[in-house]
Amino acid sequence: MALAREVVARGADAVLVSQVVTQRDVHRDNAARLVDELTRLGRREQVICCWAGPRIDHKLALELGYDARLRPGTKPSDVANYLVGEALRRLGKELH
Repeated sequence: MALAREVVARGADAVLVSQVVTQRDVHRDNAARLVDELTRLGRREQVICCWAGPRIDHKLALELGYDARLRPGTKPSDVANYLVGEALRRLGKELH
């Protein structure tokens, strides 16, 4: 998957995916493929994955391997706060 390879190539700490819900659940397949590919590339644990889109709920995001679901209308400052908090939480885990 091109997006996962780009995340790895750039050394990204996070990826935020926004997608519309599809009739044939293609949105679910695409979302799962990204997480699977990051896992295959050995980078999933280092990358914070967030999923956003209308009618996508937090439970589904977690089931597909994402760290969080971002609600429509989420402000950039809220996204930044979440990313910093999650990065610090992970860093704390690594130190213990």
